[in-house]
Amino acid sequence: MSRRRNDHGFSLVEALAALAVFALAGVGVIHLQGQSLRTLRAVETRALAEIVVENLLTGAVASREAPPLGAREGALRLGEREWRWRVTVSATAEPLTRVVRADVFERDAATAAASSQAFVTVTP
Repeated sequence: MSRRRNDHGFSLVEALAALAVFALAGVGVIHLQGQSLRTLRAVETRALAEIVVENLLTGAVASREAPPLGAREGALRLGEREWRWRVTVSATAEPLTRVVRADVFERDAATAAASSQAFVTVTP
């Protein structure tokens, strides 16, 4: 006696294979989304830190008084985050020019999220 095969649908094995393929694709998409969020966080951190650095340097350059030699540190809040900063003023080979370096850190970070420097001319 021959059995008649029903060709009107998927077998259980075919359905499970398709489900496995879609599951693997889903895991890949979820991983990609997580990586995308981490990248977004890093870009946001860098952009906010650059704003803090530029504000610090603008204040030093725009000041009518020469910035004192040495380092000073502080903290501020920007973009709903706490930032630590350090501004270091150093002498240069040119007696009337000083270099101002600003480093900005996330609250508990050991490495700077952004750094920059500017040269300031001291009026005698």
